[in-house]
Amino acid sequence: MKQILIPTDFSDNAWNTILYAIELYRNVTCEFYLLNTYDLEPVQLISVVSSQRIGHLYEAIKMESEEGLKMTLEDIHNSTPGLHHTFKTISKKGSLVQNMNKLLEDSTFDIVVIGTKGTTGSKNIFLGSTTQKVVKNVSHCPILIIPDDSYFKEISAIAFATDFERMYHKAEIAPILELAKSQNATVRMIHIYDEPELDPSQHYNSSSLEHYFKRVKYDFHVMPDFSTVEHAIQEFIEELEIDILVMINYEHSFVERIIKEPIIKKMTFSTIIPFLVIPADTAI
Repeated sequence: MKQILIPTDFSDNAWNTILYAIELYRNVTCEFYLLNTYDLEPVQLISVVSSQRIGHLYEAIKMESEEGLKMTLEDIHNSTPGLHHTFKTISKKGSLVQNMNKLLEDSTFDIVVIGTKGTTGSKNIFLGSTTQKVVKNVSHCPILIIPDDSYFKEISAIAFATDFERMYHKAEIAPILELAKSQNATVRMIHIYDEPELDPSQHYNSSSLEHYFKRVKYDFHVMPDFSTVEHAIQEFIEELEIDILVMINYEHSFVERIIKEPIIKKMTFSTIIPFLVIPADTAI
């Protein structure tokens, strides 16, 4: 049974994320865990002197969290989930990142599915501050990010962007293989180069990837770095009608660059397709 963790803040993007996850795993036996976290804002704590009053405020937001999860469950059951899907709810006090890390340490989740931004998310940014913190600080599990207005459709092409600069571990490639097999999709590896030829190390690493992907449909694509990596990836997504973009998050990777981008700045990279971030295996 696959175990899937879905954080929700009850926003439209969060609801769309739940629906996407249900469709993606419709024919898979799954246990979905819907997580909502709550806490008082610093300004609320400053303005309240009485500890009793603080206790009342916490009780109120706890009830709001639990009621929101209950209503979400009702909506899910009214939306015809998969026959082999079960749903559980988790309401936790504290920050989302801390609670997620604790849950991922204590339980074996296969994947986290999260929206790009919540109730206060700006249309001018790719990742909201909460999702950005999750990608940056949660490293125990693959994270599938669902953008606004991204609705599930048949997955036929998966883009795996890589520079072939490092060796790949089986655990890192496993989520890509599983997705490709379950959807009967083609994995399209994209290499954006500033040098036309691979060096010996890159050749070795690309050969290791071929070995991993030999049981699924795959292809290699190379693109010149004609402007920026971001631009090249977006061009690739549009030209080959990619359905999901996959990257491995390691030191100095493209993913790391994205999550260091200032939140208030409109990012040069954006995508309307889901974005799977796989944590690097530190054992390599």
